[in-house]
This record gives sequence, structure tokens and C-alpha cells, in this order.
Amino acid sequence: MRRAATHLDSATVVIDPELPKEMWNVLARSSGRLVPYRGPVPVPASSASHARGCAALTGLFFVFAILGGLAGNLAFAFVMLMLAVTGFPLALAARPSDREIAAERMPITQHRHYVMPSTDIDAEHWQLWKRAVDARNRIAGGGVVSDGRIDSVQVAEVLPERLWDIAERLARLAEVRARHREILGDVTPDDPDVAPIVSRQREAQELVLADVTRRVASLENFADLVDAADLATRKESIVRALHDLDDTHADLLAGIGDTVTDADLANRLADDATAVIEQARQAIKQANEAALTLAVPGDEQPGDELLAEELPGDQPAGDRLPGDGSSGNGASGNGRPGEDGGNA
Repeated sequence: MRRAATHLDSATVVIDPELPKEMWNVLARSSGRLVPYRGPVPVPASSASHARGCAALTGLFFVFAILGGLAGNLAFAFVMLMLAVTGFPLALAARPSDREIAAERMPITQHRHYVMPSTDIDAEHWQLWKRAVDARNRIAGGGVVSDGRIDSVQVAEVLPERLWDIAERLARLAEVRARHREILGDVTPDDPDVAPIVSRQREAQELVLADVTRRVASLENFADLVDAADLATRKESIVRALHDLDDTHADLLAGIGDTVTDADLANRLADDATAVIEQARQAIKQANEAALTLAVPGDEQPGDELLAEELPGDQPAGDRLPGDGSSGNGASGNGRPGEDGGNA
């Protein structure tokens, strides 16, 4: 997922691409220990507990050695003393390193820098998330991207940012909606005393959902351009191969005499090839121009700030990510998480 090079499943954990590569790789391998976006976040275990355990074990051996000496069992006391002397450094040597401890804690220390779609995105928004992942896979799998005919560096750098931006916004939306349900409890949202503030906050949520839908539609529009460029280049390849047969057909025509019709046919074959090649070039040009606009800054919507007021703690990194100027109408579905494959 860090580079736009492989197929991505809708249930795969999405990690903030702004994280350093080492941290990113650790989180990618820690799927079983990741914490849901909305929490609760457990308290990380203290590394001092390892040292205390070693000291306690060594102290116990010393106590046994003293008791054995007082009881007159010198052999037992000697064995316990040796265990105490040798066991402490061995236990310390087996103690996890600072790097291993940091890696163990990373799912907690880097909480909200990753999203688990299966648990962090509401079921009613799952279809919207699938659209984003499908568009991402179409772009990453495009032949014009892998061949470098479209700015593949631009796509590989910006595509993970785009997907993270969408995933994080959907996770934040799911979080604030869950908090709504917890706070309201058995009070109905249309209760006269709470209806005004609930209505205002739900309007903010709808603004954010509309912005996410716009971002997904923009990604799909670019995927359509990549598909069109792929089709055009495939046609170009076919036409070039057919054009290579022109000389053979010219030889065939030469065998039946040189007429105006024969010459026109040869010219038309060359013209058709030129037209298809130009069509492919134009399709690639359009896709390249769209790739350059993927990372246009300054497209934050009013719903972002309204949603931020409802969320506890610091704002995640999603609002600093680039957007685009496209717009589109999306749809939400009621699909189930993980319906299209396993977890990476």
C-alpha cells in the first residue's frame, strides 16, 4: 500500500503514508495488535517490568541459597547461589531491546495513524470505501502507469495519500456517529430539547460525507482516464502490428497491377494507423494532465472544520492531505466488510 504497485483489498489496513518507512512496516506487520480508530486505547506495558522480574528471580535464588546454607545443605545452597549469579545476566540478555519494545508499543503510540476498514468504517459507508479502493486498484494496475507513460512517480506518491485521506475521514465520521449514539442513549434524536444541536451536528456530518464522496468521484474520474489511456495504447499496439503488414499487402497489390484504387488502399492503411496512434497519444496526454492535478492543495470543505469540533483530542493528519477540484455524486451501500478478499 505504501507504493501504488499491488492490488489492495477493501479490508486491508490503511496506514498514514506520512509515517517513516520503518514505522510503516512495523504497523503493517502488527494487524493482530492494532487498536480500533475510536479506541479504547490500552495503556502500554512498561519495559521496567522485565528488569523487575529479573531482579525478583535473582533475589529468590539468593534467598534459597541462604536458607540452604542455614539448613546445612551446602550443595543446595551452592546451586542456588550459582543460579542467582549466572541467571541474572542471562535474564537481562534475553530482555527485549528498546527497538523491540518500541515496535511492540507502536500500535498504541501510533494510534489514529492507521485505519482498519473492517472495524473503523460504518457498514453503510462500506460501498463508498469499496469504490475508492477499486479506483485505486484500476489506477495502480494501469499499464500506462507501470510502463511510465503516465507520471508513475506522481501517481505512486499521491495515490496512498488520497486513499489514506478518504479512509481517515470515513473512520472519523464513524467515530463521531458512534459517540452520538452513546451520548443520546435512550433519548430520541428528535426530542425537542436535543433536536436542534443534533440536527446541526448531523448537518456537519453530511457535509463531510459529501466531501468524501467528491474525493472518491475524483479518484474514479482519474481511473477512467487511465482506463481510456490503456485502451488507446492497446489499440495503438495493434495498429502498429497491423501497419507492419503494409509492405506485405503492398507486395500483394503489386501482383495485380498498379491502379489508382490499389494506391489509395495503401494510403488509407497508413492514414488509419496514424489516426489511432494520435488518439493514443491524446489519451495519455489527458491522463498525465489529470495526474498532475491529483495533489492540488487548498480544497478543504466547511464540513472538515465542523466535524473537527465534534471529535475528541488532536486532529489527525487527514486534513493536511491534498485534495482536488473535481466533484461527483456518490452513493453509499450496505455491504459487509471483507466481502471481497482477505486481509493483507
